[in-house]
Amino acid sequence: MWLYERYEEVMHEGFTPAEKVKMVQLLVRTEEMEKLQQKRFATHKRYSSEGSESITVALNSILAEASLINKENPDQGIEYAVLGMPHRGRLATLVVINDYPMRNLLYKIKGNNDIPAEIIDRVDDIPTHIAVSNTKKFTWSGADSTRNKDVTLTMVHNPSHLESQNSISMGKTRAKIDDYQGNFEKNWGRVLNL
Repeated sequence: MWLYERYEEVMHEGFTPAEKVKMVQLLVRTEEMEKLQQKRFATHKRYSSEGSESITVALNSILAEASLINKENPDQGIEYAVLGMPHRGRLATLVVINDYPMRNLLYKIKGNNDIPAEIIDRVDDIPTHIAVSNTKKFTWSGADSTRNKDVTLTMVHNPSHLESQNSISMGKTRAKIDDYQGNFEKNWGRVLNL
């Protein structure tokens, strides 16, 4: 009952025009990226986010809310987030949420190798297994970006055995918490595992 009541409260909150624009921007970027991949690389296995494009809006809103600076407690708010994600929608999340350069993704999709040819027995991974970190502000609109901390978002490698990525992302999250000085209870709110 408690969850239902809180959900109903949130569902009746309106969005500001800036928040609506941000949502549309994220959705359009995701949709256009998917269309480009479908058009240029129709035979490439890409695990499209078609039908779940709103994941980019959801991830952005979670990270924006979690990184808000509290005036009474400036230490509050995340500084680091670890994202473990399946194949479906991963490429769109890489580009739209984590700002992975599209040209780098297309380079990998075309079958190019990131490891130099001089290295013997080089093995490169497929695009849907890419891991990347980036530091940026996640906001609902550009106007209030000073209210949010910079967040380093790390998307962990996506192994073929998907059940192992949950323990990998949880372990990486715990390691990041342990990197901060002080005890666990004081620092657990600085790192978010998604």
